[in-house]
Amino acid sequence: MSASVTLKTTARAETGSRAAARLRKKGLVPAIVYGHKQANVSLAVNAKELDQAIRVQHARVLDLDIEGKTETVLIRELQWDYLGKEMIHVDFERKDRAELVRVSVPVALKNAPKATGGGVLDQPFHALHVECPLGSIPDSIAIDITNLTLGNPIHIRDLALPQGVKVLDAPEGVVVQLKLPGVEAEPTTTEPGTGPEVIKPEKKKADDDDAAPAKK
Repeated sequence: MSASVTLKTTARAETGSRAAARLRKKGLVPAIVYGHKQANVSLAVNAKELDQAIRVQHARVLDLDIEGKTETVLIRELQWDYLGKEMIHVDFERKDRAELVRVSVPVALKNAPKATGGGVLDQPFHALHVECPLGSIPDSIAIDITNLTLGNPIHIRDLALPQGVKVLDAPEGVVVQLKLPGVEAEPTTTEPGTGPEVIKPEKKKADDDDAAPAKK
């Protein structure tokens, strides 16, 4: 399950690219908090603390300390510089821990097949779209491929999922399989209407020029 981390925030009165650049020089990342039919809030978070939460603690959910009040948020969008090294802007969406969310979760293959039968490993799905409570987002969907054999792929319907987690991709989709070189893999499909929910955040009027267009 993804860790929950508390970050202190700094209010920011100025917006725009120049103000954002000044914040980044101070080691801060410009951010905006929106959702739950509340007003958008422009703020900044410590870049090192946010990087630690994401890269080391693998946090998807954060508790933000905003002027002494705690807001539980989901990291909705993280923008990077053109080199993919520096975080330049982050969008947080207010959420309740019991609220259902739709997110993408990586697939983690465990071990190796006992016998390949001359086949090579093929993994059409490296991530799955899931629906689950905010407080129960898994770090990954683990699949033990020790007993994977040629001609017997592992489908989405075969997965053992954590409690409360539902995969939105088509059940017949092949997650991982062994296939002979030169043989076309079994196609993966997504049923109409089963993909991830399209989140349409509230319009962020003041922060449109805070971030550069390049994303990681």
